[in-house]
Amino acid sequence: MSSDTRITPLITASDEQSFEAIFKRYYPLVYQLACRCTGRRDEAEDIAQEVFLRFYRTPPHATSEGEQRAWLCKVATNLSLNALRTRQRRTLHEEQAGEINRQEMSGDAAHSSPEQQVIAAEQAAITRAVLAELPERQQTYLLLRSVGLSYAEIALATGVAQASVGALLARAEREFRRKYHERAIATKE
Repeated sequence: MSSDTRITPLITASDEQSFEAIFKRYYPLVYQLACRCTGRRDEAEDIAQEVFLRFYRTPPHATSEGEQRAWLCKVATNLSLNALRTRQRRTLHEEQAGEINRQEMSGDAAHSSPEQQVIAAEQAAITRAVLAELPERQQTYLLLRSVGLSYAEIALATGVAQASVGALLARAEREFRRKYHERAIATKE
């Protein structure tokens, strides 16, 4: 790579307007996906910024708006899962539950009883822990579906045939329910 190439901007003035439009349109989706996976607003903001920084530096070779959206979701999911794995290596499950409880206290949760807040935090912690136990592929399907992506969009983001998404998603949901049920029973004992 020559030094002349490094000096020129990666995105021209007209591309900057296009980037801004894409950013405004998809930031809420990318943020929501990261927030659902990590459970932390600040971490989700960092991930969303990293996704769009990567998009700005090296835009995907997408031929349609759907492919751009799929690329953004795929990168957001991968970065979110990486962040989740990193956090789990650093902290114990009990420390995560306490921190998630503090961060999730906002809006309606602030008006509910302390008991309801603790129960909600425990359920969220169990959900994230169970999700982390699933194979990465199943985590990806569940996260993409949870933010409202269609089967076609999930197929684009994951690179599988659209006809296979339903079965793969059903398998992921079944495994998630099984592990969640096991965890819930173990917690009650």
